[in-house]
Amino acid sequence: MNRINPTPYTVSVYPIQQEPGLWFATYMIAEYRNGAERIVANVAMRHDTHRSEARARQSARRAGERAAARLRQP
Repeated sequence: MNRINPTPYTVSVYPIQQEPGLWFATYMIAEYRNGAERIVANVAMRHDTHRSEARARQSARRAGERAAARLRQP
């Protein structure tokens, strides 16, 4: 049986359209502990622009997951 190790960190992504055809990625990392949510990171990646919402979303997901992985390390 394969068990998933639960983690208190979740990543949410929010692509933002800066102007028509120009998107940048943002992500937020939240920690859930003892029934409460605490935002530990809210990052706007304005330097990393994309021509589509999907690419901005993908970029934010990758960056957010990497940051959350660093938080999960003991």
